[in-house]
Amino acid sequence: MRVNPDLRSDLLASLDRVDGKQQKVLNQLSSGVRIQTPADDPAGAATLVEVQAEDAATEQYVTNTNAMQSQMQAADSALNSVGEALNRALSLAVEGGDGTFSDSDRSSIANELSGIKDQLLQLANSSFLGNYLFAGTATSNTPYVSDPSSPTGILYQGNNATNQVEIGENYWIQSNVPGSSIFGDGTNGIFKAITDLITAVQSDIGVDTATTEIGSMVGQVSTARVQYGNAMNQLNSSQDILNNNHVQLQQQINNLSATDIAQAASDLATVQNQRSALFDVIAQTNNDSLFDYLR
Repeated sequence: MRVNPDLRSDLLASLDRVDGKQQKVLNQLSSGVRIQTPADDPAGAATLVEVQAEDAATEQYVTNTNAMQSQMQAADSALNSVGEALNRALSLAVEGGDGTFSDSDRSSIANELSGIKDQLLQLANSSFLGNYLFAGTATSNTPYVSDPSSPTGILYQGNNATNQVEIGENYWIQSNVPGSSIFGDGTNGIFKAITDLITAVQSDIGVDTATTEIGSMVGQVSTARVQYGNAMNQLNSSQDILNNNHVQLQQQINNLSATDIAQAASDLATVQNQRSALFDVIAQTNNDSLFDYLR
């Protein structure tokens, strides 16, 4: 039988290994994290990576839904103001259609209607976080601009496209309604209706027809608000689902990676006992000969 003449080197190597185990357990206890490296639990580490990736995607979806909800609320608020302005225009149209009004009275009404037109232009150019709400996908372009060549004096320079935002895996939602579908292209739509009403009131001709145009535009704005309302309802439902998923995924992550305090404490006690035993053996080899130790 061959005997290792340098037993102490083996003992010191064993002590290094035990010290490593002790440090690992101490790290688990201090950090609260069981899997410090993939080698600690290869299968658990692989599952942990998958769950963390899924949770990161869920958090991104939550961010998307929050951003879209704020944007849609801003758009809906602007359209609410548009509806109020158009309803005021309808009231003025009723007044302007009164055959007893003088030219001065009609001029005063036309001036207020011109102010409403300016207000509508401002609302059509509403923005949120630096992006225009009603420009289609051309969100960096001012959607409605003054243009003397247009019959209404206004031109649309956005587009007719919509933005799609992912708020769940393979679940996309339309996040905007282009201005052309709400306000028209400048030549037609809301600005034509209000321009026609101003002209009708000033001339006292065709007020009823212009009033009908305004009423149609009120309905068009209401339709857009319904679209935004439906989208916001979808966002709310999605947020509830995503938040629940996030809580569940966080629990999975905790179950996979969190230190089992009782188990770690038991492991630490075992390692410390092993370490003490090794110290006793090392001390004994310093006092005894190799043959005494093997006896």
